[in-house]
Amino acid sequence: MPNKSLTRDFVRHISQRKTGDDALEEFSEILEGGELDWKEVDLATILEHDFGPTWRNRIMSESRDVVENIITRSTFDRMIRPIIRRGLTENPKEAYKLSALVPGETAGECEDGFRDYGIFADPQVQEVSELEAGPLYGLTDDFMDHPRGRMIQNGVAWTQEALCRDPNRYLQSMIPRIADAHLQWKENELLDYAIGYKNSYNRSGTYYNTYYSNPALTGLFSSGGPWVNALGLNFACSADLQTIRDTFYDMTDMVYGRPIDMDMDNLQFLTSRQKADAIRPLLLATAVENDVTCPGDGSTRKYIMTAEIANGMPAFDVTSYQRWVDRIVLRYGTRVTAAEAREWFWVGRMNEFLGWVWQIAPRVTSCPLGSDECRRRIVALYKAESKGYAYVKDPYKGIMCVSDGSTET
Repeated sequence: MPNKSLTRDFVRHISQRKTGDDALEEFSEILEGGELDWKEVDLATILEHDFGPTWRNRIMSESRDVVENIITRSTFDRMIRPIIRRGLTENPKEAYKLSALVPGETAGECEDGFRDYGIFADPQVQEVSELEAGPLYGLTDDFMDHPRGRMIQNGVAWTQEALCRDPNRYLQSMIPRIADAHLQWKENELLDYAIGYKNSYNRSGTYYNTYYSNPALTGLFSSGGPWVNALGLNFACSADLQTIRDTFYDMTDMVYGRPIDMDMDNLQFLTSRQKADAIRPLLLATAVENDVTCPGDGSTRKYIMTAEIANGMPAFDVTSYQRWVDRIVLRYGTRVTAAEAREWFWVGRMNEFLGWVWQIAPRVTSCPLGSDECRRRIVALYKAESKGYAYVKDPYKGIMCVSDGSTET
């Protein structure tokens, strides 16, 4: 709820300064630090300070040019930008689960086509005799190219009517929608890479698909690639976990042939709600019984193990996500039905498999107004923009599993 007295104190504090810059910086820091919720700022109090006690009547009776001139040169303009910027950092509509699993990185706006040098380097030593030099290795021999970032943008437009009627409620309803648009775009980009619809893995100038299978699956994942990380697997028994483990164990670097080091503790499963309901009892059971037939006398012995011993690892993170299914159907709908998509699951370590880079974190800028805004009675316009990209960090760190019946013939 807006706090009039607190807002009045801030406005008074800012107006008492010669320029107000220091006070505004302090105001921004308080918002960014969470000491003051952006929804507590009372815009009506700020407008009353800028337009006077009869601010509603004046906003509607003055010409658009006069209102615009006051708005864009007043306390309102200087305070609204940090308020919107802070509002853009909140997650308004839903929990974007994939974004929560993938940590954000930062890179310069002008670093399009960024290249990671030396991340695959595999220097070796050799025995040398007196006066003989050992092998030299450079950083440019093996590299990974990043995709180019993409700019996205939306904004907030203030009409005279929006300012005078209920500015607090208008802003509180619009900011979550604006923020959600940026966050939803990021989530959908990550999903496209997670399901293999988009591919970015570029090693030393050669592009690869994210997933390869053996044999080919669903008409989407081809065989014959440098790794196998797509399986036809229903996961009907906890013993199927060994198939996943063996797939990770068999992975070797495509250039150097060395085994891929994969931490099997706390593997993440990302799948539909229905599949998650089926997987959790198999992985999180408190005990597992196993009947073993002895080769000598043919007798059967029963072994009862804890889940940690039976499954060979201490914990699992099974995440159910309806958007996962929706995205698969949206992208592959002609070849994958909703029922089939609900059987898909991904397993691995998502923070090592995918990456996200912000080249411009969501920011707010005041825009000059033109004739088009004049026709629509807009008196203030703020754009919210960001730039970034998703990319496949390491396809060896994740496995996509689809139904057994999806093998191509």
